[in-house]
Amino acid sequence: MSEKEQKKIIKRKYSDRPNFFYRALAALGRVLMRLIWQPRTVYYAEKFPTEGSVICICNHYSLLDACVIYHKLFKFKGRIVVKAEAMNNRFIGNFLTALCGAISVSRGESDIGALKEMIKELNAGGKILIFPEGKRNKNSAAKELMPFKEGPVSVALKTKTTLVPTLYYKMQIPFGFKRNKLIVGDPIDLSQFYGKPVHEVKDAANELVIEKMNELRAQIDEIVEVYGGSLKKYEQAKKASSASGTAKQ
Repeated sequence: MSEKEQKKIIKRKYSDRPNFFYRALAALGRVLMRLIWQPRTVYYAEKFPTEGSVICICNHYSLLDACVIYHKLFKFKGRIVVKAEAMNNRFIGNFLTALCGAISVSRGESDIGALKEMIKELNAGGKILIFPEGKRNKNSAAKELMPFKEGPVSVALKTKTTLVPTLYYKMQIPFGFKRNKLIVGDPIDLSQFYGKPVHEVKDAANELVIEKMNELRAQIDEIVEVYGGSLKKYEQAKKASSASGTAKQ
């Protein structure tokens, strides 16, 4: 049996419901999330839909990136897409399955099983977190996004699911350090691509998503670097600028 076939067997094994030990460990993990990430700054959290299916995307700096989103936005309801390499570890695979219903996806290949799991969750009105860069950006201060994988957009187009962008200002650190800031953007409208073959429009749709993510980057940079992280000052300045522009007209 090849290594690739062995990995697929393990992936299926850890998609089953974990036993009591892992469920108890996951419950403890959720308590720790509340304690450790409670003081997080999340700009425009109200933009995140509270009902209906959602695909949430985010830039990716560290293994902990999912914690704030899963706690603050998902309210511990939903699933997170995780690379297959992590799920192939018995302990981690069972723990992540119990904690967040992790969907294991093989990078660099077409993973039909993962796609079916995502579609099933979304058709049931659930929420999924995907990191479209596909791997962590190890430069913790880098602002440029790495190339996006086409998976999130393809799934959003196939299921006509709301796609919500989120973005970290810098790599987050536990226990409320000031640089731990996350911004939630407006849902991205992909309806212009509906009704067309996904393989024909996914590249254009992906470009639109990247454009919106870059706009979100510019917005959080301005909030933090120009207005000292104060959303109130940022919005007051925007309101004043808008009023001034209207008056000149």
